[in-house]
Amino acid sequence: MPFPLPAASCIASVHTHGTGTLVRLCGEIDIATAPDISDYLDTLSYAGAAELLIDLRQVEFMDGSGVRLLNRARARGDGRLRVICTDPTTLRLLRHPSLRMWFDILDHLPLPVTDS
Repeated sequence: MPFPLPAASCIASVHTHGTGTLVRLCGEIDIATAPDISDYLDTLSYAGAAELLIDLRQVEFMDGSGVRLLNRARARGDGRLRVICTDPTTLRLLRHPSLRMWFDILDHLPLPVTDS
């Protein structure tokens, strides 16, 4: 089931993915766009998704604001946060030794997890 999209233009789509929610981001994630994305992810976290899966494969640029919004999404939700990323520059940022990312970074969309 698709979710209504927020005004933030860098949120390409939001869909149910198994027991979780898949959010596909696109464009530039920076100080100008991060607050709207963060507010929207807060809304999803409060909705109680078992898993939040954020797809960054269509993101062209991400700075520290993007890292902060991912950490905030992880801290806000009671479920699991996973990120899909294949861009070498963004991966270097997410894997920087001084950052402590408490979420899994994947290179592909996993199969949806369903309740048994």
